[in-house]
Amino acid sequence: MKLFYTPNSPYARIARIATLELNLCDRIETQKVIARDPNSELLNYNPTGKVPTLATDDGFILSETRIICAYQNHLNPEIKLVADISNGFLQQLEGMTGGFIDGIAVWVRELRRPHSEQSFGVIEFEQKRALRILDYFEKISDNLDQTPKLAHITLASALGLEIRLPDLQWRQKYPKLAHWYDEFSKRPSIQATIPES
Repeated sequence: MKLFYTPNSPYARIARIATLELNLCDRIETQKVIARDPNSELLNYNPTGKVPTLATDDGFILSETRIICAYQNHLNPEIKLVADISNGFLQQLEGMTGGFIDGIAVWVRELRRPHSEQSFGVIEFEQKRALRILDYFEKISDNLDQTPKLAHITLASALGLEIRLPDLQWRQKYPKLAHWYDEFSKRPSIQATIPES
């Protein structure tokens, strides 16, 4: 199996962390690619060109992070990484963290555009959404543990984007969440997948 990724994609980072946490490094080869490259080998596998992409041994091409992580979890079901119907809280948390990382990613992409092309409305909307969700995470932070679950991995990957969003400044207002994040970030899987500067 082969997992295609770019080192700065937070979505690919989630899949890479899942590979490590599920002890699948001997079964899944990781291959770094360049996004939006018309000559990328990735396009031979996935015409969307999206990362992460997992080419499975049985010939399937999986290209959405949660789908990839669920497939990986199927390969090592003894570790419950992806929430199922039996755990409503983790399912809720997966949804919230998914929405959070999507909004943060939109915000980062908007800031990458030339200043004259940036949408103040989009940036303001995503700032407000991020702060609402951060309020939620701070309130439930006592229920966040250090067990690697897809929701926790997604949350850590989103918070790790703080290096690209100097305007976010979330740590002082959300000290319990910051403490959780700093502790969770000590995991070897998180350290091994830190985005390139």
